[in-house]
Amino acid sequence: MAVHNVRLSMANDYARWLEDSGKMEKEFPGFLSREVIEPMDGGQEFYTLVVRFDSSANLGRWLDSGEWKGLHTRLQKLVERADRFGTDEQYLTPFWYRPDPPSVQAPTWKIWLSTVAALYPSIFIISLLLESVTLPFAAMLLLSNLLAVASVSWITGPIARRILKSWMTARQADHRITILGTLAVAGALVLLLGVFLQVPIT
Repeated sequence: MAVHNVRLSMANDYARWLEDSGKMEKEFPGFLSREVIEPMDGGQEFYTLVVRFDSSANLGRWLDSGEWKGLHTRLQKLVERADRFGTDEQYLTPFWYRPDPPSVQAPTWKIWLSTVAALYPSIFIISLLLESVTLPFAAMLLLSNLLAVASVSWITGPIARRILKSWMTARQADHRITILGTLAVAGALVLLLGVFLQVPIT
């Protein structure tokens, strides 16, 4: 992850740098995904870049490559400060997801979708169980969050991780696994929705 404080006069040049660096990263072996979080009015005044590779070895090769060194030289002229907080391949990985094998990281969008699949049934069932419990809103929210996180940590999360392992760790070139797995997860969510709609809520 890197944080860039861009010089105001260099905003257009930085936009071109982002475009060029993105193209080079995508062509480099092991590249998985890239996220660019732009500045926000009244809040974040810097750009945050998160670049994910399939292993720490490939990430290290990218950072040692001539392509990156050239990009880094260009970057110094565009920013007031560039901080790299780390090259930990676990960054942005939720607490319940442990990659297997550890060297293979799932793209963020797959982790997001699988997290929804693990959370949805947990939250629905917990909501039913707490339906008759009368507590102040803040206390009820705390209790439901404790139960939901516990469920994802020890029940639905491990189940989702085991069932979706091949899909989560599929390489970029494995389009068939990615497409079929995505359809399966989406279908499972639709099926759960259909079942839950039949449950009477008082």
